[in-house]
Amino acid sequence: MSEDLDPFGPRAAALLSTAHEYVSDISEQLVSAFHRGLFRHAGPGDVIALLPPEQFAHAWAKPLAQLRRLLDPDIDRDAHEREAIAIGQINSFLGIKTSWLVDSYALYLELLLQHLGPWIGAPEERASIRSAVTMRVMANLSAQVRGQEMLARAEQETVSRIVGLSQGATTFNDLVRQTLDLLVTLPGMVAGTFARPDNRGDIQYEIVVGETMERHVASLIAHNVVPTIREDDPRGHGPSGRAWRSNEIQQALVIASDSTLTPWREYAHKLGYVSQATIPLADRAGCPRALLTLYHSWPGYFAVPRRINLLNHIRAGLETVIAQGAASGYVISYPARTAYREALSRGDLVMLYQPVVDLRSGELVKVEALARLDKHDGTYATPGDFLPAFGEHDLRQLFALGLRQALRDLRDWQDQGLGTSVAVNLPTQAFADDEYLRIARDILRDSSIEPERITLELLENGEIDSAQAHAKLLPEWKMLGVRLAQDDLGSGYSSLIRMEQLGVDDVKIDHGLVRTATQAPHKALRFIYHLTHLAHDVGIRVTVEGLETAGLVEAAAILGADFGQGYAIARPMTAFDISRWRHAPLAIEPRRPRTALGAYATMILRNALVILAGTRSDFLHAILSEPCGLAYYLRAHNLTDTALGHAHARLFNCAQAGAHSLGYEDARQVVETLLHAHILSEASAAFVLDSRRPKRRPPAGRAQSARRDVARRPNPR
Repeated sequence: MSEDLDPFGPRAAALLSTAHEYVSDISEQLVSAFHRGLFRHAGPGDVIALLPPEQFAHAWAKPLAQLRRLLDPDIDRDAHEREAIAIGQINSFLGIKTSWLVDSYALYLELLLQHLGPWIGAPEERASIRSAVTMRVMANLSAQVRGQEMLARAEQETVSRIVGLSQGATTFNDLVRQTLDLLVTLPGMVAGTFARPDNRGDIQYEIVVGETMERHVASLIAHNVVPTIREDDPRGHGPSGRAWRSNEIQQALVIASDSTLTPWREYAHKLGYVSQATIPLADRAGCPRALLTLYHSWPGYFAVPRRINLLNHIRAGLETVIAQGAASGYVISYPARTAYREALSRGDLVMLYQPVVDLRSGELVKVEALARLDKHDGTYATPGDFLPAFGEHDLRQLFALGLRQALRDLRDWQDQGLGTSVAVNLPTQAFADDEYLRIARDILRDSSIEPERITLELLENGEIDSAQAHAKLLPEWKMLGVRLAQDDLGSGYSSLIRMEQLGVDDVKIDHGLVRTATQAPHKALRFIYHLTHLAHDVGIRVTVEGLETAGLVEAAAILGADFGQGYAIARPMTAFDISRWRHAPLAIEPRRPRTALGAYATMILRNALVILAGTRSDFLHAILSEPCGLAYYLRAHNLTDTALGHAHARLFNCAQAGAHSLGYEDARQVVETLLHAHILSEASAAFVLDSRRPKRRPPAGRAQSARRDVARRPNPR
């Protein structure tokens, strides 16, 4: 009959009612025996010993209560199973092995049956009671083991999903946030942060996941209790500081008992953080770049070997991405990131526009739309401020809002008689995410603007799968009828190959390279020359951006670039100002340069022809008989009878025998060196003149008109 006994049925309840009364006076002895068996093992016992009395009582309230109710005749089967599964997860939090749990329940059952042994009753009834007790214990043990297995599976599934993130996330911000989102869904995990130190060494939380930390991170910052990486500061002795300096994962088994975490004990207690682990994320050279910290509600969670493997796996995945250049920008605090994202969601986007002119005629041919976030204090946040804070959803929203606003402004200019086109930045991810294509298609469909007046400038901030782009998305982008441009050419990983693979209509030479022309004219101007001719050979137009001086404008035009953009032409302005902006003709004469940089550009062209002529005397004579731009510059600036003028005369004489003749290369280098000194002198004079010019704030009316312009339109949300 005992074999068919249901341990939670009416018969077992009646039997256990008597047994429960009999063993109630030794329940504490039973619990003590169980715990002695459980915590005699190294690991869990060490962790439990660190718990303050208050936390110990809180931590073990449910397990002890469940153990005391094990023989309760009125307990419901489902309730018992739910409780036991939860206790099994707690055991797993502590790293209690199944074999240890079996041993402890064996001690518990042995002591229990010993006390039931002398109980007076019929043999068959005694056997039934012993059977009911044993089956209750085994059911409890089985459910607890199931709870441990459920947690182990959840952790394994989390690892698998994190692996998939590296293939699916298109921004580093999204990768980190989604990783933390997955981790905080694990039982007992309460929060996670991604942080980097600022220039003082103080840790700045940049990505925060977990409701408790999201609510209190501002308080940590306000009370200056954020960790630091400095060893000479008490705030640098905790896991964060140690992880950064050692480049090894650091943890606190029990925050309340860890003396290095004294400044944060009150916060940890308030937020329910009992243990933590901090993972340093290093670059390819092994230098820490960021810290990922996880917080758990149970002691010693991260000390379990399986969790250590989990932490190492997370570290390896994120470090692979960091090695590719992610997390290299400046630190943006969590409150600032939140403010930027909220501003975008509110529609606080203002598009400024910078003119792009034809370098032959000076006519306006296009404007580049530049996104700004209105800070409502008369200033704007630039992309350098807010883009590092954005994830993929934010970038899509930014693209959609910016494109809509640019098309509205283009239509307004058209109504005012200004016919031009507009360029809008397109993130590299657009060639791996067809959502951008859908956004562009929908906006263009709803607009009356001809697609060919829109240029989408592909930002070179990451590699894309060119095969995928050609096979799928690139033809679809082309079908929209828009022009495609490669932005910042020269700053990426393989610009020339990329230019050909993507089949763009225009390219823009990186302003960062152009701005080095004063200090390194040889490199910058030759790059413009060679890239321009290469692009023209395949039918691609070239825009040089970053033209901040008259010399740069002149040099770019002389070297053959089609269009120019930069402060020497016009600064970014509101849509209202664009409609009233006019640019004077550039009046650039390639054979009559007015600046030292322009003269340097003519020298590059002439040298290329001399090299091309080789030893063909008739071709060489024809080249040298043409007016020389550098000679014109020397005469115009009374430099003929100077060291530069004499060096130029010597170069001309050497050139008569060709570029490979004795002395030609040395003479050319002397001329370049002396001409460089004049380039520096002109740049210095221009800087002094600019610094003496009165600095005026932009007219308030213009900034207000930009905001009014946005305000009077339908809310883009």
